[in-house]
Amino acid sequence: MDNACRFSFIRLTGVFLILVAGGCVSLQNSHFQAIQSAATSGNVRAEYELAECYAHGDGIPQDYVKAVEYFRKSAGQGYAPAQTGLGSCYALGLGVKKDFVEALQWYHQAAIQGDSLAQYSLGYAYASGKSVPKDFDAAVHWWQKSAEQGQVYAQNALGKFYFSGEYPGDTNHVNYAEAAKWLRRAAEQGCAPAMGTLGYMYQYGVGVGHDWSQALQWNRRAAERGDATGQDNLGQMYENGNAGLPHDLVEAYKWFLLSEQQGDPEGKHDAMEIKLKQVLTPEQIAEAKRLATEFHSRKGTHNPSSTPEVQSQNGH
Repeated sequence: MDNACRFSFIRLTGVFLILVAGGCVSLQNSHFQAIQSAATSGNVRAEYELAECYAHGDGIPQDYVKAVEYFRKSAGQGYAPAQTGLGSCYALGLGVKKDFVEALQWYHQAAIQGDSLAQYSLGYAYASGKSVPKDFDAAVHWWQKSAEQGQVYAQNALGKFYFSGEYPGDTNHVNYAEAAKWLRRAAEQGCAPAMGTLGYMYQYGVGVGHDWSQALQWNRRAAERGDATGQDNLGQMYENGNAGLPHDLVEAYKWFLLSEQQGDPEGKHDAMEIKLKQVLTPEQIAEAKRLATEFHSRKGTHNPSSTPEVQSQNGH
């Protein structure tokens, strides 16, 4: 797939985090007509690209029903990216009635052909137990295949699994060396949640050498991208004056507030602790709140769970 022809649509359903990559950006009329003509003639790649053009709505009205029509035509000929796209439409209820069982059937067909997005999504289904029995061995199997192809979500999922295990208190699956390896790969691709966990590992020497410089680098990058864990970690570093940072409680409180606003329990605890102990004056608290509001209004800040910095690469 050419880099010039790529778009993504992402939705978080609570079970699947689906990204479909491919398609065409800023199509010229003649280019679209050529794709449409080839698709009408049954060209499998053109059918897929036309489906994604309709799903994205770039240069043409967005039409998920049409997207499903052409995903289905291409998927029926065995084209793995189209099978993933069709699975996503069923998982999200875009252009068709939501049907997780149908989604998994298409993901499985694409996954066994090596499609990294389908492999990630299938792994997530097994990890969550949605429409299939919960099976972490199967989840890790598919995540591993996907992650080895460079799929950033799979790398993050594997890293988080090895960092914390299958469930709270599970130590059988914890492998900090593997966690650090996959989290670093995801972080280097711009995955903010991976950055926040990697920053924590360096901050506390968990599975890696204690390194304040690395902790600051990853925590700051995660925090700036809106990751709650990174924000909480960075707040603690300002609170304690770590890594050469100034001992700045206003800046610390700002990051704790930002973390708290996302529902991070540790951030909420820290923010309330500072406030309850009355370490800060009312003026300082007001300033921290102003800075937090300013952060939200800054152009380019976003929620990393729904808009990653990088596109996934299918390799098709």
